[in-house]
Amino acid sequence: MRSKEIRLLRTPSATRSPRLRPAAFLLVTAALAFTSSACSSSGGDGGTGDPPSVPLADVCGGGARLSDVVGPATWLQPGNQTSKGCKFPTDKHVNVKGVRVVEIDRFDETGKGATGNYYVEEGCGTDIGPYSGMTVYAPGFSPPDLRLATGDVVDVLGNLTEFPGPTSGGFPDCRTLPEIGGTMAFRFELGPEINPVTIPVVDLKSYEGARQWLGMLVRVENLKIATDASESSGRYTAAIDVGGGISAGDVPYISNELFDLKNDGPELKEGTTFESVTGIITYFYGFKLAPRSAADFVP
Repeated sequence: MRSKEIRLLRTPSATRSPRLRPAAFLLVTAALAFTSSACSSSGGDGGTGDPPSVPLADVCGGGARLSDVVGPATWLQPGNQTSKGCKFPTDKHVNVKGVRVVEIDRFDETGKGATGNYYVEEGCGTDIGPYSGMTVYAPGFSPPDLRLATGDVVDVLGNLTEFPGPTSGGFPDCRTLPEIGGTMAFRFELGPEINPVTIPVVDLKSYEGARQWLGMLVRVENLKIATDASESSGRYTAAIDVGGGISAGDVPYISNELFDLKNDGPELKEGTTFESVTGIITYFYGFKLAPRSAADFVP
């Protein structure tokens, strides 16, 4: 994930405030309804009568979908460990409509007062496939007092950045983390029950395979822990067994980015196998699967 320490000062404190429902909810509710019947002078009876019902504009919005604005990283340079001379794409303005909040990172694993990201994916009458998720970093809100919750459908207006890593040391091989910085506007509520997308564990073995699921809620079946969990600076992680043939830096991990995995999660010992583990796919130098609670682990 985007390191919470990198841009802590830009994170609005409002993201930890109690949730409020803005008046915009009433407007969205109205938009979900069809236009009411009215008198017509053009009917066959020459007078009164109900005209054909005509729906309002698409309740999901007519803007871009996530899969329209993000895709494979064609600028990769495998073997370029220092990422020198990379031709990263420039930032671009995006107006993404009808995406669903699948998780809000409110867990401060480092103990430094950092707040995290919003994770969104397609959720408004759209099939969920590759490149249907996104990290939204330190967003503003419209209206300003908007407080979002998991399951809310929103529009996101801002800039899409392919973040190449901190200036102190970029990601290797010209890799990037796609994320949107901008404003989130409430559209309507679908509720917190969200079905994850099931992906094979082999997709986590490479940048190209895992990138397509970034920011999305996924389920990985038959997941095996490769090494005992360890802790460093508050980050508690355990390596995932994806087979051999990859460098140490490419090994994916289960992480405590979204809840207190060390104290509230299952024991993560080398060789432990789970029927499935559900979580958000994140990236920061390497890929991680971030469960939301102990319930995301199925023994």
